[in-house]
Formats: sequence, C-alpha cells, structure tokens
Amino acid sequence: MSQECSSERREPHNLNWLGKTVYAGGTVLRLTANLVEATADRVSSIAAESKKAFDRELDPNIEEARVIEETPRRDAEPEA
Repeated sequence: MSQECSSERREPHNLNWLGKTVYAGGTVLRLTANLVEATADRVSSIAAESKKAFDRELDPNIEEARVIEETPRRDAEPEA
C-alpha cells in the first residue's frame, strides 16, 4: 500500500487558509529575492562603470580639461 504522489498542480483559490498563507509567503519571498538580485546586478554594473571611468581619468595620455572661454549668463543678475 504505497501512497502515490499526485503530480497535479493545485490552484491557490482551492487551498485552505494555511495553504494560502504559505503560497502568499512564498510569492512575497520570491518577489523579494528577485528585487534583491536586480538591485545587486544594478549596483555591480554601476560599480564596474565607475571603475572604468576612474581608470580612464588616470590615463597619463589624457590632458586635464581647461576652460577656453567664459561668457556671462544672460539670465544672471548684474553684480552691484
């Protein structure tokens, strides 16, 4: 008398209150894990881009930026 495992999929609306609670908790946990993973991926890509930008600025073949010409703003108030 072996018990056969049913491979049928249960729908959330057919579950009792405990099943619905576990289902909702699992859904929240999965969404949170996806959010954390997406955030970690974004942070690591920003860090890699920042590192590349920093390394480019350390290149001795690139000269410093310099101001060629300054012109006053038209919308600025004249100083007294």
